[in-house]
Amino acid sequence: MKKQTKQPSKKYNLQRIKTNIPGFDPAIEGGFVKNSLIMISGGPGSGKTIFGLQYIYNGALNNEPGLVVTFDENVESLKADASMFGWDFDQFEKKRQCFFLSFKPYESPNMQKEMATLISKYAIKRVVIDSVSIFSMSFKGDTFQLRTELYKLSRFLKELDCTVVMTAELDGEPPLDVTSGGGNLSREGLLEFVADSVITLHSAGLGGEADRAIRVVKMRRTNHRRDPIPMKIADKGMIVLK
Repeated sequence: MKKQTKQPSKKYNLQRIKTNIPGFDPAIEGGFVKNSLIMISGGPGSGKTIFGLQYIYNGALNNEPGLVVTFDENVESLKADASMFGWDFDQFEKKRQCFFLSFKPYESPNMQKEMATLISKYAIKRVVIDSVSIFSMSFKGDTFQLRTELYKLSRFLKELDCTVVMTAELDGEPPLDVTSGGGNLSREGLLEFVADSVITLHSAGLGGEADRAIRVVKMRRTNHRRDPIPMKIADKGMIVLK
């Protein structure tokens, strides 16, 4: 009987989207998997919106157009927050490298249509949605409908060739201990199952130079760091430490 030889496992050549957040990309094999959905979760003040804005701004710096969709803040407030880090979004809006859309959770019947128009017209590749917790208010506790709509929104954006970051709120601090298990990583406990990647931000860090921490809970098709990584928010944005 002829001996069968073991076939090597298939290795996919994945395209990666660099966040260019200092120190973070090496922890995730060079960047986010292209056309994936990433959830950024954390309590109040943990840096979720900063992460999203930095991801979009760094893309614009490298000629990758981006879109920020906000439900809980007006656009001028977001830009004012960004200016504290030296991020001038106005210049990129003029160059059609960056766009902002603001929607009210209960009054957004044409949201996907408006997003699709911008994404298609300007070849947008990066999208941030801030935050899913506000978006979920439209469904008034109907978790089945919310999960269905999250899947639809995710599929819709992926089909438009976008790599999407969605922020999700928590009432408290997510656990730093990766072995603790249990508990939701978003307020609704749904987005973590829809997302390809889950990242948690922690206001209480690991001591030493870092006053905060970041943890990659899951990232499909990526050999990522699994431990909490020291992080700080400095005068030019988020920095992940070695």
